[in-house]
Amino acid sequence: MQQWEMKETFTFPKQLGNVQENSKIVVEPKWHEEISEDSVVVRGIYVVKGNIQFDHVAREDEIEEGIYIEHMDIEKDHGYFEYALPFSVDFPNDDIEAVSLRINDIKLEPNNGYCSCSWAVHCDVEKKVQAIAEVEEPAPVEEIVVEQPVEEVQPRLQAEKEVESTQMAQTVPHELDFLEQLADAYSRVQIQLKK
Repeated sequence: MQQWEMKETFTFPKQLGNVQENSKIVVEPKWHEEISEDSVVVRGIYVVKGNIQFDHVAREDEIEEGIYIEHMDIEKDHGYFEYALPFSVDFPNDDIEAVSLRINDIKLEPNNGYCSCSWAVHCDVEKKVQAIAEVEEPAPVEEIVVEQPVEEVQPRLQAEKEVESTQMAQTVPHELDFLEQLADAYSRVQIQLKK
């Protein structure tokens, strides 16, 4: 697992006033993986959803640093915005099967007309599991030798040969009869092929 921290500053129009303590943000990662032989590149965005409370006391100065959020849905003293921050992370491809991201420890620090946000990104990398077959040694084979007199084996072989020859004698005439009937049912045609 790898982990890194992200920090971002969001500024707002001066007519909305200062950011209050009851402000909240949610960060959701959305990504896809690009896998090559050498690396795995995870590209995506952090979707930052902010529900910011303002005091509506207009500020005199405009804040120059940070991401300026101009368009917000305003309802009473709260403003809602969404912002997408792109990211790209490159890993060496060490048989990586899947990558998953999750966000923890989201913090928001209000400071006059802007807020500083931070969050921790946890990246879990799943590697391919290679199945290793366990090789078991086979049990030793015991040889069993059965001794039979040679005289008993030869008569049995002769009896088997006699059964086979009588079966062939019975099937051969039947098969020949079938072939003769087949030949009578078809006519023979000779075709001269041109050269």
